[in-house]
Amino acid sequence: MKLGDIAELSTGPFGSQLHQSDYVEEGIPVVMPQDIDSNRRFHDSARIGTSDYNRLNRHALRTADIVFARRGEVDKHAFVHANDLPALCGTGCLRIRVDKDKALPEFVSYYLSRPESRQYLRTHAVGSNMPNLNTGILSEIEIVLPDIHEQESIVSLLSSIDAKIETNGKIIAELESLARTVYDYWFTQFDFPDEQGNPYRSSGGRMVHDPTLDRDIPEGWKVTAANELVSIDRGISYTADELSDEGTPLINLASFNTNATYKPAGLKHFTGKTKDSKFLSANDLVMCVTQQTPIDPAGATDVIAKTFLVPDIYEDSATMSMDVVRLSEQREGVRFLLNQMLTRSDYHRYASGYASGTKIKHLDVEGALSFPMALPQNDSLIEEYAALSERWYARISVCLKESARLTALRDRLLPLLMSGQAVGGR
Repeated sequence: MKLGDIAELSTGPFGSQLHQSDYVEEGIPVVMPQDIDSNRRFHDSARIGTSDYNRLNRHALRTADIVFARRGEVDKHAFVHANDLPALCGTGCLRIRVDKDKALPEFVSYYLSRPESRQYLRTHAVGSNMPNLNTGILSEIEIVLPDIHEQESIVSLLSSIDAKIETNGKIIAELESLARTVYDYWFTQFDFPDEQGNPYRSSGGRMVHDPTLDRDIPEGWKVTAANELVSIDRGISYTADELSDEGTPLINLASFNTNATYKPAGLKHFTGKTKDSKFLSANDLVMCVTQQTPIDPAGATDVIAKTFLVPDIYEDSATMSMDVVRLSEQREGVRFLLNQMLTRSDYHRYASGYASGTKIKHLDVEGALSFPMALPQNDSLIEEYAALSERWYARISVCLKESARLTALRDRLLPLLMSGQAVGGR
């Protein structure tokens, strides 16, 4: 059957209905093309207030909806679960709502994940510079439907793999949240443990006013510009011919999630020669320096100026593209603090002033890192936070590795199950 025979297809709101100024830091998620990952999930970035959500309610998502990007990576989609809601289909997306009397929505979602279905969408997408998808193209894609029991059996097997991948994702999110929370307590609220193990500020530690930050900081701490703490190593240039399915892992613009985390699906592979100085090590701090989406001063909807610590997941050393820089620490352990500081919305409001360009904006890294921050002069607190972070990020790498293996297993099973070469659940 054709997808249009078993589902209702619609586009997200027009740009004139949802403006950049409507987005807020806290609110209801709006699914954007860049938020959709390769595991049929989305990472919410842009958010709107309740009044705008109600105004655009016809674009509200429901459980079991399927959301495709209208442009860019048009072969990927997100399957909406109950715990994703409330959420809105974004301006750059298409919504598919399967008639549950005709097919199992999650089976349709898995079917559209087949290599053949994804190739069909890439081939039929229109546009010379960037692929574009529309409801007409999507509605024509053919779906082969076995009986409902076989659909349920296939979904049961594949979703059990996805459930473990999702669990790993939750563990990663909790560890990243823990790293942010401890950083916030110690280095912004200044409730770090003193020599007696008591929270410094809440137990009466002496504070002094700093005119640069216009706030009180612990006595003995010093305000330093972030660019005084690192040196900047730029990535490599490459041509399309030097990219392949195998080769040197290449961290690039697409490797950054908008929430300043690593996106495994964005990794590319480079087949050219690389200088030893351009190879990355685990826990190196990398920053995206090129605009992917419209610049948002709060940093909620774009990746420019976002950072992450390189995960320990590659068999061979990775390198970085020209859209990425490595921030090599000049003071041991400080990269773990910088990684947290550079995710804050006040930093992104500051950094957005150093992004320039006509069509695609690029970051003046040195200028963007002139942001001031307070640091203890004693290295012990920095070392303690670095040691904790190394343990947290080692666990994150373990989860990422396991999820990569499970993803590969699922992707091998998917075409076999859909073609009848393997029977779901047996």
